Amino acid sequence: MDPHHPYLIGDCLIHIFTFLAEDDLISVSTVCKDWYEAAETPWLWRRICLQRWSFCNLAALGGDHLNHSWKRYFQRRCHLEKNMTQGRSGDYTCKSLRGHTGRVVGLVYLQGNSSLMPDLSKSSAVVCTASTDGTVRAWNIQNGENLWCSPVQSPLTKIIVDEKQEVIITSDSAGLIMTWQGQTGQQLASFSTASSHCTLLQYNINNNWFLTVGTGQGSICTLADLTLTKTSSLMVCDSFRVDILLVSPDKKWIVAGTKENADLSLKVIYSESLTSPSEDEGTLCQSVPVPGCQAAVFIPTQPARLAIIHHTELRGNKALTVFDVSIKKMKYKTEIQ
Repeated sequence: MDPHHPYLIGDCLIHIFTFLAEDDLISVSTVCKDWYEAAETPWLWRRICLQRWSFCNLAALGGDHLNHSWKRYFQRRCHLEKNMTQGRSGDYTCKSLRGHTGRVVGLVYLQGNSSLMPDLSKSSAVVCTASTDGTVRAWNIQNGENLWCSPVQSPLTKIIVDEKQEVIITSDSAGLIMTWQGQTGQQLASFSTASSHCTLLQYNINNNWFLTVGTGQGSICTLADLTLTKTSSLMVCDSFRVDILLVSPDKKWIVAGTKENADLSLKVIYSESLTSPSEDEGTLCQSVPVPGCQAAVFIPTQPARLAIIHHTELRGNKALTVFDVSIKKMKYKTEIQ
């Protein structure tokens, strides 16, 4: 390399250092001045942080913003995680939520919180947990206080919270769906699916409350209102459990399917067909033209854009395909496109 262009050496070092783990990166920074400058490159540490945690917020370090760096963020967060794992005290608040005697199968935020960015500074912050001991418990997470506990039932398998974060919905190993008032723990309603596996999806359409349940037998059942009144039932993947259940951002489409069979495709269903079925018209449903779904998601910034990871014709290979879902009304029929 040209000694008159030292930045070339630095660029090469930075590229080489991308192959190092964080401990090795710290070690090479002690070799010499050039290596130190290359190893301190913010881009390297930002890359390491995002690879490990996906979401990072430098402001979470507190203190002088001028001293913030990606390396310091990485070291500080690793230190906190180590202390938490070992149960040590540190610059964080840790409260034990003790009461369940079985394995916790799920946790949801109840009051004024988002599961992605909970506002833990609020004194009213509440979470609800479900356990294989057959109980639902609500907790004040500021002090670890148990606010209420449901009566014991069969081991619970799933817990979700409704869109307004007022009602808790659970399923148990006997296929019993139950709803609970989040503030008091009062049981509101129940519905039996007779399925040991249930996938739950709650959504609101025009201020009307709905719950669609996927079963282990391959069907989906849609329930209305907090009374859990059955409105419709549809078979989507006979004899395979429904473990994919999604609703589009515009609430017009429900996607249901299974990951258990590489030959089956997801079904896209017009939600109105499930929530307000017509005797004259059958359920408006269409198979997605790719088999063997492994994962699926509606793009949140689009009204009805569906992304699917699925098998390809080459065994062992997978592809990502994106679809826009729409409805076409013709003179004598209506089709999903």
